Amino acid sequence: MKKSINWQEESRRFDGVAALYDVYRPSYPEKLLEALIAVTGIHPQSEILEIGSGTGKATLMLAQRDFSVHCIEPGRNLVAVATQKLKNFPRVTFEITSFEEWNVAQRRFDLVMSAQAFHWIPREIGYAKAVQALTEQGYLALFWNMYPYPEQPIFLELQQVYQSCVPELSDRPSSCEALIEQREREIRESGLFCSVKTYRFPWSITYSIQEYLGLLNTYSDHLRLSEEKREQLYTGIAEVIQKYGGYIEKPYLAVLYVAQKAA
Repeated sequence: MKKSINWQEESRRFDGVAALYDVYRPSYPEKLLEALIAVTGIHPQSEILEIGSGTGKATLMLAQRDFSVHCIEPGRNLVAVATQKLKNFPRVTFEITSFEEWNVAQRRFDLVMSAQAFHWIPREIGYAKAVQALTEQGYLALFWNMYPYPEQPIFLELQQVYQSCVPELSDRPSSCEALIEQREREIRESGLFCSVKTYRFPWSITYSIQEYLGLLNTYSDHLRLSEEKREQLYTGIAEVIQKYGGYIEKPYLAVLYVAQKAA
């Protein structure tokens, strides 16, 4: 049985590294946002709700296109970072609360979106509440950066470091495609949406050793490690990356799901 995720616990963990999260976590490829706008037909007069906005990675991309976004985020530190970053965009507003506790009766939105966050919300709450927040022909858009398993030598050596230092984190990740299909199936099986579409956008980022370790310090499973284990792991990782010239190119697969509220 899959272990249930405590959204509030994970939110506090991310909130504790808000500055690192903003610096090191990737944003999203421009092509993803272009597809989102084209499929949903949203425009600057549309009402958009963002669930779990974090430090505003996706929010900024919309704000720069003059969209109005109301953000729900329970992490006060995350909101503080986002507020500062988006201070010149008055059409972006923030509400410090979890989606579970948010008052859905307040207003209706043309688009409900969530970037890198919707999987933390219990399924029985997430889809039902999202559809309540939508206008009659509104859209749900969910997207994530997923992590294809690369076969390059540097990643195989990093896997050996994990096996040696933290075997509990060394399992080879399951196929991205399996997760992509699972999330699409969940949207369909909710029975609340129609015209479910899935889009894939492969891309990559090159990190220095410091940047890569900073990125790892934003992952919840790494944050749960003891300080001793984490230091040992990071020393091994740094040695491998240094061996390959001091930089590592990490592949991502940005996946966008768009679905319209069922009639």
